[in-house]
Amino acid sequence: MGRSSNICRSTALLLVVALWGCGGADREVEAPVVDRPEEDPPSTATSTFSGDWNAIRERGVIRFADRRYRRFTTLPRQGLPLEHFRRLAERFAARHQLEAEWVIVDGFDELLPLLDAGLADVVVANITVTETRAAEVGFTSPLTHSREWLVGRELGKVGVPRGTAYIESLAEHHPELDVELLPAGLDPSAVVFAIEKGEIDASVMDEPVARTAIAGGRSIRKLGEIAGQRELAWALRRDSTEMKMVLDAFLLESHVLGATEETVRDWPEIVESGRLRMGTLNDPTTYYLWRGELLGFEYELAQLFADQHELVLEVVVAESISELLELVTSGRVDYASASLSPTADREALGVAFTAPYMTIHEAFVTAGAPVEDFGSLAEREVVVNPTTSYASTLRAMPSVPFDLVEDERSPTSILHGVLNGELDATLIDSHRAELTATFDDRISIGHRFEPGKPLAWGFATGNDGLGEALDVFIKGAYRGYDYNVLRNKYFKNKRRMARQREDRVTGRELSPFDDFVKTAVAGDDEEMPLDWRLIVAQMYQESGFDPEEVSFAGARGLLQMMPRTAREIGVDPERLHEPEVSIRAGVDYLRWTMGHFPELPLGERIWFALASYNAGVGHVRDARLLADELELDDSLWFDNVEVAMLKLAEPQYARKAMYGYVRGTEPFKYVREIRELYRAYLDHFRVLDAGSETGTGA
Repeated sequence: MGRSSNICRSTALLLVVALWGCGGADREVEAPVVDRPEEDPPSTATSTFSGDWNAIRERGVIRFADRRYRRFTTLPRQGLPLEHFRRLAERFAARHQLEAEWVIVDGFDELLPLLDAGLADVVVANITVTETRAAEVGFTSPLTHSREWLVGRELGKVGVPRGTAYIESLAEHHPELDVELLPAGLDPSAVVFAIEKGEIDASVMDEPVARTAIAGGRSIRKLGEIAGQRELAWALRRDSTEMKMVLDAFLLESHVLGATEETVRDWPEIVESGRLRMGTLNDPTTYYLWRGELLGFEYELAQLFADQHELVLEVVVAESISELLELVTSGRVDYASASLSPTADREALGVAFTAPYMTIHEAFVTAGAPVEDFGSLAEREVVVNPTTSYASTLRAMPSVPFDLVEDERSPTSILHGVLNGELDATLIDSHRAELTATFDDRISIGHRFEPGKPLAWGFATGNDGLGEALDVFIKGAYRGYDYNVLRNKYFKNKRRMARQREDRVTGRELSPFDDFVKTAVAGDDEEMPLDWRLIVAQMYQESGFDPEEVSFAGARGLLQMMPRTAREIGVDPERLHEPEVSIRAGVDYLRWTMGHFPELPLGERIWFALASYNAGVGHVRDARLLADELELDDSLWFDNVEVAMLKLAEPQYARKAMYGYVRGTEPFKYVREIRELYRAYLDHFRVLDAGSETGTGA
């Protein structure tokens, strides 16, 4: 990662998932991955260095430790994204003209031993301060405080991951409970899954993640609180007293100890605090999690505004439009960004609106030829939800040349029905249709209604300073370079390169990269064997065998890896266009996803792993829980969990899921198309092998 040139200057700590504590027991430490560009000097991960602040300054390098794939553990529904800690650490390094190295390990239990081993200088995580740990390592001043909750179905078997501070808490306050130690480094969603499946009855979680688990769980409730509050801090060596003083001063300056106000703040107060609180919805056009990355047009546009004013962007996710507007008027957020149209009713509630940042149109959508005019809709059915503006628009038409069918399903569900051939046509906002077209070739966008509808940001009436700052940004950014980049990224149909399916495979070579794939899968991991032909099928699905392919979100290479994911497995993202590098990284990551489903037979595990590669492990776990609720088999992907995955695109299901909204059609198609091609490859080789045996093959 190195230095960061544009790090926001202050923060408040409102993490929806406080990181699980890490163990401090002595253990042999394997050489970790140092996250630095390939062209840098050789890694110093295996060399020890344990100097204090002056020695670090003289050396010119400070080593921060963190856990691999940490950002995959949650969709932040309130507060700061988890990667903010990394930004803050890099800003500290840049402030003191130090190079920042990142030492990445797999589990929390591996973090603290790095300090005494001299392999890292600071552990950048929310670590619970306990007497046992304080005797082994030093801590910064507390970043925040948190209460620990007992959550689950009942106080029976209480499962907690090895190495966490929760073990000590239970031993002190609830020695009577039956405690089962779970694997170290288990993320919160895995613990929730274990509770829902009845493998354990309860667990201990910090209050923020406990609230999320209860909101997203189906049978999880609060069972009690463990007495007292816990301090959470970063860790460093006990004898690094000078570095502690310097780091504490920096964290204090950055307002890490600040709390969130619940009053309407004017623009000078927002600037002084160094943070901007955006209210939004978990939705494909606003804010969602994809392959570990926080995405959404509204989210990224807000990030541009925050960056322009050197503010940290905090996100608060509302459950509904009405709740979102209440967040604005109560001052719990500074403004709302969620594809809102200004209306008199909303203004009467005390919400003012900025200048429009986008104009949209209601448009007809089909899965076949586009609807060019009303005449082409003769004798067709247009399906809409009766409570939406789409129904109002169609009812107001003076003459209706088509059958208007009102359906109680959500607009997203109706759209899926159209694309799957179940329904004939629907009416939907053009920007939502354009976003769907980015991922799904089946959609046809037809006639757009005039006039268009403006979309604007909402803020509390009377907060004119904030409104003016937002307006200045919108008027300056609208149709500008950065705006157009985002608009093209989300709403223009940049479909993947044309698949050259006409190029028939006739021999034993499936792609120009077969040898690289065979080498990558030929590891010593006998528990998770991979067929090279499956990886080739995945590679075709991801990139069409184009090593220069770049996705809408920035995934690169033959197996479409996100740059930050590549860094975490020790790969320079600038080298992802190199076939051998991209394939090796993709295979390593696929094996990582497979490791999250050890209870499944290998034949099923690969489909769940591929779905996780595409959508994320958390979304797949959410789909398994929903499948169980829908009385489907949560251990079978096809026709079971994939069905539940589709439903997670619908608001009534997404709002109950720990990871929220997911574009379910993408993993649905992704896994099915890979299976189809993989089967074709297998059949092809069976024919070749049979021909070889009879002397007729190539």
